[in-house]
Amino acid sequence: MTQPLYVQRRISDGITLIQEPGVANFMRCNIWFIEGRDCDLVIDTGMGLSPLKSFLSQAREKPIKAIVTHCHFDHSGGLHEFDCRLGHRSEAAILRAPTASNVVYDGDWPKIEIVDRRVHPGFDPETYAITPAPLTGYLDEGDVIDLGNRAFQILHLPGHSPGSIGLWDRKAATLFSGDAIYDGALLDNLYHSNPEIYRLTLERLMTLGLERIHAGHFPSFGCTRLDALAQDYLAGRNTIVDVTTWYDAQIKLTPDLFADQDWHGVTYD
Repeated sequence: MTQPLYVQRRISDGITLIQEPGVANFMRCNIWFIEGRDCDLVIDTGMGLSPLKSFLSQAREKPIKAIVTHCHFDHSGGLHEFDCRLGHRSEAAILRAPTASNVVYDGDWPKIEIVDRRVHPGFDPETYAITPAPLTGYLDEGDVIDLGNRAFQILHLPGHSPGSIGLWDRKAATLFSGDAIYDGALLDNLYHSNPEIYRLTLERLMTLGLERIHAGHFPSFGCTRLDALAQDYLAGRNTIVDVTTWYDAQIKLTPDLFADQDWHGVTYD
């Protein structure tokens, strides 16, 4: 049976969640596609294992602005396909000249089973690389992305990485958070992470009055869960200390690492 290039789920009016089949559920990036009156927006682009732009263009003919919330390999793999590529200036050099180390596909990451070879038989963890994707424009705190019928304010949310950004729809009390926060163990020990700055970012997020968070991984969640995740981190918990130990725990928790997840019934507290 032929596997689809991507799977998609309509989350709400004009917002679709897209994911790459064959990527382990603990690493599967949430690719967010937002339909606008004047243009469309894609937030993050996955590992780039299959063409993304052509998949998106099947249903829509409007110009697409691609925003990368940060430079890591699981979020920036398909960025090069798009003509409009936006992200934070502090990670522009990495996206212009990605290497295994600067997009964090080094150390233990290539050793763990991230990609299902049955779905992507051509994938080789030893040769996998991100295609250079020089940014065509920069986004920073306070900038606004206006799609005509909805607008997003850019929040600079460093800590996980120096150029991590989020997109805040103040009117809808919704944040697309990238990896600044998601419903899982957080990473603050990468080569360019900063735990002290990360603490400030999480403290800030709790003050915004958010009702829903569409994160870079795992299901979306609401304000109560946001507070619990942030407080856990601030108390010294909810972090990935060692990748291999964490991976072993994922196997025990989820016997089928590549199982698809049905998130149609996501609710927000």
